[in-house]
Amino acid sequence: MLGLFGFSQSASAAPYTLTNSPGDGTVTVGVDGFGAFGSSVGSDSTDATYDPVGAGAPDDTSFESAMAIRMSTTGGTRAFLTSGDIGGSGGLTNPTVTGSSTSGTSSFSFAPLDFTLSQTLTPLLSGSSQTGSTLTQTYTITNPSASTVSFELIRYLDGDLQFDGSIIDGGGRLIAPDGTEILFETDTASGTSTSTTFVGITGEGGTEPATNRYEVDSFSGLRSRIITGTALDNTITGDGGDSDQFIDVAAGYDVTLALRNTFSLGPGGSIVYVTKTIFGSGAPEDVGGNPVGGELLPIDTTALVIAGIQSGALWALPTLGAVVGTGLGLFYFQIKRKQ
Repeated sequence: MLGLFGFSQSASAAPYTLTNSPGDGTVTVGVDGFGAFGSSVGSDSTDATYDPVGAGAPDDTSFESAMAIRMSTTGGTRAFLTSGDIGGSGGLTNPTVTGSSTSGTSSFSFAPLDFTLSQTLTPLLSGSSQTGSTLTQTYTITNPSASTVSFELIRYLDGDLQFDGSIIDGGGRLIAPDGTEILFETDTASGTSTSTTFVGITGEGGTEPATNRYEVDSFSGLRSRIITGTALDNTITGDGGDSDQFIDVAAGYDVTLALRNTFSLGPGGSIVYVTKTIFGSGAPEDVGGNPVGGELLPIDTTALVIAGIQSGALWALPTLGAVVGTGLGLFYFQIKRKQ
């Protein structure tokens, strides 16, 4: 559309600003071409500033966020994919990002792998109300070599939520209704997932291993162990003796999150890895009708007729006509859509 009117897409080598501001539930963040961001990562990225729902003012949320990679699934050190610095790791040449104010695309290579990264910022809705925003980072990974390549990615986030004036936070782990695994950090340690503000991460693609999959622990120990290649311990530090996987009340600390996926790509093979950063207000499990990106069906004539058949509404067609039947189908479809 921009091209039709003579405007070109923006291009940037650092930092690339994504924003859906202003207003409640909006985010402004500067990312580099590898997808890293945070207040301490370097000049090619910025903190993610979130405007919570309600009277609270926008504030910072993220100290460090990036992908760590290891060209093995069994041993060796890991490196953070960033042009900045995370625990002494990174320092790569920043790829150019092109796109709009809410999405950007970049390409880069690491070892034998080629990456195309799409970063998109979208509103998180509950009905017609915005309750937050989601940063979706989609990595399309290709193996151009003549050999099979095994590797792993760890999504890492040190999310310093400062809305209560402290970076002593809570958090935990949950499984969304659609089966997606979410690690999250809340502004306070309340012993449950309920909080005024939170940030969560996901990691989907390749294999989600049963062990060495996730860890919620304190800064900077978890970051250092990621770099040295230590396995994730599948625990929530501060959870105590129960099994709810939430940091217990008054047991908060400087929370960091890590989520690991493994991959095996044959010669010429390609795979997609998606990680989402969810910025929200309320309880993490209630972040809209589709918490981490379920798909809403399009509303078209065929969909409405199918919905009408499913609801039994088309009995009205012979006497009331297609308009009434389709209308009843729409009513039923909207109920199913919200579900």
